[in-house]
Amino acid sequence: MICAEAIGDALILTMTRGVSLADWERLGMLSREWALYDRLSPHYQTIVLVTYGGGGDREMAGRLSPKVRVVCNDHATSPEEFEAGAPDRVLDLVADARQAVVKTNQMEGGTLAIGIARRLRAAGVRTGLIARGGYLWSRFVAAEHGAATPLARRVAEQEGALCRAADVVVGTSEQMVGDLEWRYGLPRDSVALIPNYVADLPQRGAEGREPLRVLYAGQLVTRKRVDILMQAISQMPEPRRSEVTLHIVGEGPEEANLRKLAAELRINVEFDKRMPHAELAERMSRCAVYAQASALEGHPKTVIEAMATGAPVVVADAPGLGDVVDHCQTGLCTPPNADAFAWAINGLLDDREWREALGTAAANRARLKWGLDTIFMLELDAHRQAARRSGNGRAAPDSAPGEVRWEPPLLAAGLQAQVAAWERSISGFTGRLQPRRRAEFLMALDTPFYHMQGRAAVDACAGLHPKHRLMAYHDFFVERIGPGDRVIDLGSGVGALAASIAERSGAHVTGQDWSQANLAKARADAESRGLTPRLSFVPGDITADRVPGSFDVVVLSNVLEHITDRPARLRLWRRWYGAARFLVRVPAFDREWRTPWKKELGVEWRLDDTHQTEYTLPQLTAELQEAGLEPGRVITRWGEYWVEATAR
Repeated sequence: MICAEAIGDALILTMTRGVSLADWERLGMLSREWALYDRLSPHYQTIVLVTYGGGGDREMAGRLSPKVRVVCNDHATSPEEFEAGAPDRVLDLVADARQAVVKTNQMEGGTLAIGIARRLRAAGVRTGLIARGGYLWSRFVAAEHGAATPLARRVAEQEGALCRAADVVVGTSEQMVGDLEWRYGLPRDSVALIPNYVADLPQRGAEGREPLRVLYAGQLVTRKRVDILMQAISQMPEPRRSEVTLHIVGEGPEEANLRKLAAELRINVEFDKRMPHAELAERMSRCAVYAQASALEGHPKTVIEAMATGAPVVVADAPGLGDVVDHCQTGLCTPPNADAFAWAINGLLDDREWREALGTAAANRARLKWGLDTIFMLELDAHRQAARRSGNGRAAPDSAPGEVRWEPPLLAAGLQAQVAAWERSISGFTGRLQPRRRAEFLMALDTPFYHMQGRAAVDACAGLHPKHRLMAYHDFFVERIGPGDRVIDLGSGVGALAASIAERSGAHVTGQDWSQANLAKARADAESRGLTPRLSFVPGDITADRVPGSFDVVVLSNVLEHITDRPARLRLWRRWYGAARFLVRVPAFDREWRTPWKKELGVEWRLDDTHQTEYTLPQLTAELQEAGLEPGRVITRWGEYWVEATAR
């Protein structure tokens, strides 16, 4: 018998691709993650867990609830083979169901959820699909591997397909929800904000805590910037420096580097592997300070759980972290550098009453806003909505338009024949559209073509875009920099321009970029050309991480258009670096008629969708002057503006 106020006969949860229940248990996550589904259990007759583990997952699931059934990778086949057969296996378990809800644990693995929903619907089961992600998968992959990489494009395609197929799309933060809605054109009423939750955590005040223990828990990867916490401890005055212990709980590829750094800095660091959730919560309830310096987060579970235990938290002012901590009210939100973290942590360790006040406020905020009781009601509403829709009013996964097909012999045809074939195809398609729609389609198609052309150009030219050679734009910068000048190239990318300046002008150049892949390539090139005495590269966010030292020239080559609050950023860089001259290159909005026409049509008009603006000449002049810079003669060439501006 279906229980009162039942949502459906079956809930099907698809695990993150490659993840098993055994992984959850090993990483100490199982009891925490199951708490929500234990609450949902009375609203369904059966819960089916689709996991990538072996037969041990079935036995483990039996301990969770008698309602649970498991589809797992019993025969250890490839993920692709497992995913191909999983929809039929799910249907076998819920063959008598009339109503079901399929939900993803994360966006990664959403293709399997779509396949299950399609199979159940084909069998006559009314099936709602919830696309849930704890973080913006495409953004994290782009940040780690580069936005233009094949992996980032593939992830964005899969994420978009899942979101467009879903009846309800769930994000854990307002920023994530807004990004998903904007990126994939989702109706506002199909998107739900359901943050991560906290549950059953011990809470202690400052008196019950170890007064000199700082805790971090999470992955040991570059993005987490654990090295900043270690450097912060090393910068504390004695005897505090020798007394404090930094406790690091986690695993990842950076562990060896972090252990080496701890030895070099001669600070007290304890490393622990991932541990059961209850044990970690106990550690959180006993630390004096919880600290996290990540460059990017979704809705950080460990931070809100530390807050719920009453720990005073210190976090970087970075996406995701600054959203959960109110500075000086429920914790400290500080610039992502060692100096700032050292000051914040040391100040808290010096003042027990301050720790008590921040910890108490944090616990009250976390338990009220992110307590399981609160989050469960949001979750329940999402399930009800998905069940009501069950594919109605949305493009069902099996009715969405497919890819345009082409015949393999086209690959072997001559260039002109290939072009003519695609031209005929596009002309035939657009000829059936109304004039306004035809214009919108062709102008929108121009953007992916532009990006494909750019990627092909890089691939055809050994990894460096031919614009560096054809435009000779390095000359503008080299000719305005002299021997011995101290130059900082902000947003230096793969270092091609910085290397030209160092090699041809005799200047001392420092490049800064957030991408580790770019920096690795830049350093390798500098070393191969013998430029390392005059050329160096440092990692960091140019808007938040200050490079030590002062400089004569700041280079901003196709950088300003990517950031917000540009006059304020320019003033900040003037103050940080003391430079008398700024050399600036930006894209021109009025480069050709198609740009304003695209904008008028309401399609993507920017050269890059990460651009916050593209410039008119009056706009560029006004922004520089607002920042206290006097622009010289502006050169207009190649659809770009180039200018040397001097500090007033």
